[in-house]
Amino acid sequence: MNKLFAQLMNYFASYRSLYPTAKTFRLVLCLVALLSCSPLIHAQVDDPVVDTTVTVEDAPVADSKEEDYGEKIRTVLNNPPELRKVPDSTVNSLQKQKDFAYANDPEYWAHEQERQAETRSSSNNKSFWDYFNGFFAGKTIRTITYGILIAFFLFVIYRIIVVNKLFLFYSGKKAKATESDEAIDIADDNLDEKIQKAVAAKEHRLAVRFMYLKALQRLNDKQWIRYHADGTNHEYVSQMSGHKLATEFGFLTRVYDYMWYGEFSVTEEQFEIVQKNFNHFYNAVNP
Repeated sequence: MNKLFAQLMNYFASYRSLYPTAKTFRLVLCLVALLSCSPLIHAQVDDPVVDTTVTVEDAPVADSKEEDYGEKIRTVLNNPPELRKVPDSTVNSLQKQKDFAYANDPEYWAHEQERQAETRSSSNNKSFWDYFNGFFAGKTIRTITYGILIAFFLFVIYRIIVVNKLFLFYSGKKAKATESDEAIDIADDNLDEKIQKAVAAKEHRLAVRFMYLKALQRLNDKQWIRYHADGTNHEYVSQMSGHKLATEFGFLTRVYDYMWYGEFSVTEEQFEIVQKNFNHFYNAVNP
């Protein structure tokens, strides 16, 4: 490097006479500056500088745009569509089968039209009983109907037990009293006296019993019923069916059953109404 600098200085000294002094001085300064920068250039080339700057890449940003799934998918057919024809042999084979014989049978279609006409005619000409049966075809209606029939059946059994005195759950004391009372016969001529004593003693049940026996006595005297010791109130009501006093006698029989066998208690006012009904019946039998 020093040799190069000396050669340059000698070169410039040999031409000093050709150039002005100021211009030569500036040239020399430029060369000196150039030579002083050459070691730095070599240092940069020989000793590379490590870049310690850390570059942070931006995080990938999700694309907020929704994918377009609405793209049309086009299918390219290699071959154009062709109309396939069923062979005549297959058609003839199907036509000969028994299951498809009706298709070409004019009688079948005529019969089918008649059947449809009859169906329409029958639907238009439904009777009352057809609608009645259709109404009771529902499950709910059947359940209600069965419930009513069962209730009616139980009521009939209760009436049979009450009318025929088929009570099995009386205490011994009550049963004994009933047996003594059953011994009373309608041939007793002291029924009126017994009725008065029972009314005076406020024994309404016993009074109603004597009044009912008196009613049976009057009907037997008229030969409207056939009284016997083993007869039941139900038999007497049946014998009175068709008579003009059948309804009134049936009502008095129910009152007697409820009060005597059913042991229903009544008030004084209610007993007076019952007594008036019996007196009205006596007067109707023997005007």
